[in-house]
Amino acid sequence: MKLPFVAEEKDFVRHFKDEIWLNAAENICRRHSISYHSLRRAEAGEHIVFLIDERFVIKIYTLFRGGFEREKAALEFVRGKTSLPLPEIMFESEIETFNYLVLTQHAGVTMTREIWRALETRQQIAFLAQLAEGLKQLHSHRAEAIDFDWHKFIKGQTATVIERQKTHGVNGEVAARLPDYLKESLPLLPQNIAPVFLHGDVHFGNLRLIEKDGNWRISGLFDFADSLKGFHEYDFVAVGVLMIQGQGELQKEFFGAYGYGENAIDETMRRRLMLLTILYETADLRRYALRLNPEAVDYTLDELERAIWAFV
Repeated sequence: MKLPFVAEEKDFVRHFKDEIWLNAAENICRRHSISYHSLRRAEAGEHIVFLIDERFVIKIYTLFRGGFEREKAALEFVRGKTSLPLPEIMFESEIETFNYLVLTQHAGVTMTREIWRALETRQQIAFLAQLAEGLKQLHSHRAEAIDFDWHKFIKGQTATVIERQKTHGVNGEVAARLPDYLKESLPLLPQNIAPVFLHGDVHFGNLRLIEKDGNWRISGLFDFADSLKGFHEYDFVAVGVLMIQGQGELQKEFFGAYGYGENAIDETMRRRLMLLTILYETADLRRYALRLNPEAVDYTLDELERAIWAFV
């Protein structure tokens, strides 16, 4: 077996769907004496993921962005630190030049936006309360063991964000507003924080849920390959933008369950969260606008802030 030669990220993308990855997953199972009835490729994701029956997950990592190191360090750090069920590392090694983990798999299903929109408000609030409590527990731990420089990260994102958003096709008015917006908003980020652990990518696709008697409970939080440490509100971005964007009342419920008082959920917080949205590691403002509605791609940056973070 010969896996693709990958020198640049574009090489990995080009070979992402190659059949050879199935051979790699089969070899990993043989290596660790894992028997199975079904070995199927997960469709979504940045890394190569295979599901072994309903028991385990094989994750073969892209060589870029340090996903293997970040996920391994995160899972070792967070064990026992939250009420949210987390995967456990069963095996770790490499196959040819690619690092991989074999992880436990969570029971449950993925929440879709269609199911989410159809839920009663009380069900949505109960789900958000469980998520907020679990994240607050994760954020209560200083993360000295996590090798990540939050201030360097923010500086780097700030320096490159305008060109990145232009590449993503953001409208010209937003691109022109970004320099002043960043200058106005960056002072809102606290400087003298003790960096806490951050999952970095909390959304429906990285959660498993179980429904019983009309109530949905989180049965698993996974995919820690984007984990980092820093200001705790960074973990609100994916929740707010990819799960409850534009749903102001639910956003307030989430922040309240986390522990924010009503007076703290204000315009300053909204601006701070929009700044973090812009500086998010994989931020794509045009895509976020389209998630609201097609017309939102023409919003000004300030209009987009109010539309995404609608809690004020």
